[in-house]
Amino acid sequence: MMIRAGIFASILGFLAGLAGVWTGLHVFDADDQKADGLHEIVHHELALSTRQETTIAELETAFEAERVRLEQDVFDARQALGEALVRDKALSPDVRTAAANFHDVMGELQIASLNHILAMRATLDPEQQARFDEKLVQAFNAGH
Repeated sequence: MMIRAGIFASILGFLAGLAGVWTGLHVFDADDQKADGLHEIVHHELALSTRQETTIAELETAFEAERVRLEQDVFDARQALGEALVRDKALSPDVRTAAANFHDVMGELQIASLNHILAMRATLDPEQQARFDEKLVQAFNAGH
């Protein structure tokens, strides 16, 4: 019986790890690629003024610190979810709470990313904004 429980816990831990890797690859890499593409557009295709470059550099510095903090929160929440799942081996109240927390912190990261995109957009003139918006739509529709 003890061996069966150990095997079950190992399998659950493995599956939780796979879920974490999948999330990291599909959620965060996709967001990073979109952000990289948008930054490329902003810095190389929009002919920014010196003032715009300075403002955007300040926004990027502030966002980088926030992004690192939020990504650590996501990592911690993912670990807590895996631990609760392995410990409880069921969709217990603790597992549900850990899953909700994981979704909450992922949502915080997504909202922070969107706020950063909008803050960068606000520094642009109307012509630059139109071009940015066009590229933004393309970035979010990529792969579909």
